[in-house]
Amino acid sequence: MTPDKNVEKIKENVWKLEKGGNHFSLKRYHSLSTASKVKQIHEALHSVAFPHIVQVVATEDQLSFIQPWLEGAKAVNFKKRADRTDSLAALHALHATKSQIDWDSKSYLHPYPLLGKWEDRMIRFREMSGACESYIGKGRVDEILFYATNAMSILKKNYVDQLDGTLLHGDVVHHNILRDKNGIIRFIDFDLACMGPPGTEIALWIHRVLPQIDYDIDFLFDEQPSLQKLGEASKTMLLFPNELLREWLYLFTLSPSNREKQAKRLIPFTKSALSHWPKLWYDVERMII
Repeated sequence: MTPDKNVEKIKENVWKLEKGGNHFSLKRYHSLSTASKVKQIHEALHSVAFPHIVQVVATEDQLSFIQPWLEGAKAVNFKKRADRTDSLAALHALHATKSQIDWDSKSYLHPYPLLGKWEDRMIRFREMSGACESYIGKGRVDEILFYATNAMSILKKNYVDQLDGTLLHGDVVHHNILRDKNGIIRFIDFDLACMGPPGTEIALWIHRVLPQIDYDIDFLFDEQPSLQKLGEASKTMLLFPNELLREWLYLFTLSPSNREKQAKRLIPFTKSALSHWPKLWYDVERMII
């Protein structure tokens, strides 16, 4: 199948195409290793009838990845309890596939480099701190670095990246988790998939959810009983201001005009996060002790 007619560009390397009256999503990879990894993950999950993926359409082009277009599907909204509950359940199910699939034996999956990734973000944020200060002031930049540095110090004492490893999706942002027209949760974009402890990805999912519920961690743990099983190392991850670091670093990859538009959203987001962080830190430490 090739995108030779009725093609609509969705983003840089993704198109919606029509052929034979049916619509498909076409993603074109630059890396053969990533394309191969994503295809093999889908093959493995399909072999155990995992319900939370979209089927793959065979193609001879090794760099192309084609799936049926999910008409009527919508990205989950973490403000909604049903979307939180169902996306978390699907994530647990993804991690549980290790009982059926020997993910450890898959050479295309590498350990999730949590500490290295977060340390790199801290370094780059420090390098850009002057530019960030022009938007949010030195005080807030210092606050972000204070929380990041102290959280990292705690994480280094108890985080083990190979403990109880399984397949991690690697990017649990809301637009990679769709609810189809039948209400089934579907994961897309396994580009960053890797190996790691289930609790690592659950913590990353919580990072995405917290801004949508006013950073009320007690509320979330009461609402989602499965979170009570989260280990100490994963809970410690919640202290790290990952969303703030990532969003500010992303801001400076944009063109000047898009940067100003994004800043109008990011500045109040930052102020809100920092206003909640002292209580969040207290609540998480109380869970750990």
